[in-house]
Amino acid sequence: MTMVAATVIAYQNDLPYFLVEEVDGKPSFLVVKVHQHHEETSLGMILKSFSELGIKDFDDWRLGELATIRLPHEEQAPLYSFHVTDFQEVQESLPKALSFKSGDEIQSLLTSIQPTTFTSFDE
Repeated sequence: MTMVAATVIAYQNDLPYFLVEEVDGKPSFLVVKVHQHHEETSLGMILKSFSELGIKDFDDWRLGELATIRLPHEEQAPLYSFHVTDFQEVQESLPKALSFKSGDEIQSLLTSIQPTTFTSFDE
């Protein structure tokens, strides 16, 4: 079993907002399990998890970067980021446990990203 994480990034007034969930009163990226023995892919499980949370339309989502984050207990996991133009529309589809927060609001969470591992999916 492998753990993978994801966030959605949107900009408002040139400021980035990140989709996070509240876990034990602290913001966290969405983390899901991937069972490779069931032939699940990490990207597929992320999209399936978002779908199960209420997102039904991924047409405007763009895969941004792949990085690595430190999870509790010091394990590392891939972090997928998706970019959307209208986060209000995404927010309306999600349960209240998930919300968009500015970088200032999740500063300590952003320090869990391992920047040397960024891979861009842009052309």
